Amino acid sequence: MAYSDDTEGEIIVPEKWYEKLPRPAWNGYEKLDQPDGWFEVYRLTDTVYAIYEDGQFEEVISYLVLGEERAALIDTGNGIGDIKGLVDGLTELPVTVVNTHTHGDHIGGNHQFSEVAVYDSDFSRENAKHGKSREQMGNYLDGDMVWKPFPPLLERDGWRIHPFSVTRWLRDGDIVGLGGRELEIIHTPGHSPDSVCILDRASRIFWTGDTFYPAPIYVYSPTTSLDQFIDSFSKMSGLLPNYDWVMPSHNEPRVEKRLISECHEAAVNIREGTAGPYREGTAKGVKVHRYDYDRFSLIVRAERP
Repeated sequence: MAYSDDTEGEIIVPEKWYEKLPRPAWNGYEKLDQPDGWFEVYRLTDTVYAIYEDGQFEEVISYLVLGEERAALIDTGNGIGDIKGLVDGLTELPVTVVNTHTHGDHIGGNHQFSEVAVYDSDFSRENAKHGKSREQMGNYLDGDMVWKPFPPLLERDGWRIHPFSVTRWLRDGDIVGLGGRELEIIHTPGHSPDSVCILDRASRIFWTGDTFYPAPIYVYSPTTSLDQFIDSFSKMSGLLPNYDWVMPSHNEPRVEKRLISECHEAAVNIREGTAGPYREGTAKGVKVHRYDYDRFSLIVRAERP
């Protein structure tokens, strides 16, 4: 993951980052053979698949969740590969996209689907209406950002995050029903105004999107808020008795549940000025402080409102 805002702009890429792949976290899950070499697909449970884009630096993970009558696709990745074709090969159920938020690397395939559910905010409405241009996405396809061959049908010069139609605007506490399975929407702003986590109480699974993942988490761009981030983690910590699996949208398909509480505590300490050492830097012209912990980092504005 990058030391930059993942919505757009130049990203600083560590040299040969891909040499650390495959990540050990994927060991033990069944990897499925499938024709699209851009994606790796893993069966995590009988009804949950991880769709992993390990060929691009963000290492985005989308999740296909099966119910008895419908399926949900949690995020649609970078829009580099044909995620619709891939999903059609995994299930014959009708599919609704449910976005964890509308940063470009999570909505790239939204335009391929007829049913899309997104948290209702000015931020998400703007991104749905306009998408993101190649220029706004910066060096996303350039240099060491990508190590795999591009899909043969990708038009690199014409690649962008396309606008898309939303068929359901979500609110906090809404339920997305799949038939015999319910996904609960938990609004968790901070990383973005429209960030949500998704809770499956019966299966005790908690999808965290970019609110938490095991890498540097960005809380410094104009659309982020450390105060909201802390409030969201307070909510997520309060829900800890209701989930065992924590499934982020980058790098690893399952992380330790304790990290939710640890990240909450770290963010509170940063706000209170008691977090200890940090590294100074600049990201997109903003002075930032980076606090490193065992399994994650937090990057915040050096001067906060």
